[in-house]
Amino acid sequence: MMTTRPPFRADMVGSLLRSKPLADARARLARGEIDAAALKAVEDAEIRTLIGKQEAIGLKGITDGEFRRAYWHFDFMEKLDG
Repeated sequence: MMTTRPPFRADMVGSLLRSKPLADARARLARGEIDAAALKAVEDAEIRTLIGKQEAIGLKGITDGEFRRAYWHFDFMEKLDG
């Protein structure tokens, strides 16, 4: 019997743990120590690093880790009208 498996795990959702530099930048933004452009620069750098790691281990499905997303449910909650 032949079985086939997808090139990814079924439990992967795309979100990955935020790196320390990204978590620190978000905290600094919340305290008003940096602006949105500075946060975006950190996000860009951390996403590039993350993509490099995924490529290095041979993943076929590459994700940005949803590093620009603060919380997974905000997109849903913003669209509720009550």
